[in-house]
Amino acid sequence: MEDLIGYTFALGAIYVAYKWLSAPKAQRPPPGPSLGFTPKRVTQDMVTQVQTMFPDQPYDNIHFDLLKSGSVELTCNKILEQGFLPPPPQVYFTLYPTQAPPTPAAPGPASLPSTPASSSKTAPKSSLIDRYGLNERVGTDSSPIPTPPPAGWETTAEKREASLKERKAAMVLAARKQLLEKEKQAATPAQS
Repeated sequence: MEDLIGYTFALGAIYVAYKWLSAPKAQRPPPGPSLGFTPKRVTQDMVTQVQTMFPDQPYDNIHFDLLKSGSVELTCNKILEQGFLPPPPQVYFTLYPTQAPPTPAAPGPASLPSTPASSSKTAPKSSLIDRYGLNERVGTDSSPIPTPPPAGWETTAEKREASLKERKAAMVLAARKQLLEKEKQAATPAQS
């Protein structure tokens, strides 16, 4: 009987020593208790999707909110309702070190001609007059501010598109005319 107690004690000591020696040395604590919630699974695509829609929001704010909500839709709704995402707490930066986030390529409108990236850095930005092809409609300084056509619902998609383009053109020309008048007024007192 005394041998059985000795063998049991020896086996128990060997088991404890084995578990202690085979345990991983640098075990990272789970982030849940330190953050105050259980983080959801967040992919880079989710962060990129939100950052594409709201490029003014910092990467870490988006990532932290997605960890909390786990949903792109909830994060977008929060941005729309509050206007911003609150910054993450300091413990977030110890658990998720800041890395250089990939910058999402902002998709441009399909109607704009695509230019190579190297030439866009050296070439000056085009004006709205150039983009909408209004060079021939730019009038003299004495022309009145153009009024947009009435905004009615047209019967066909082509007519609606043409009406929208005409209203955009009228808005751009009116804004240009007002800007030129303001510049002229600002230049007049400076000369006298």
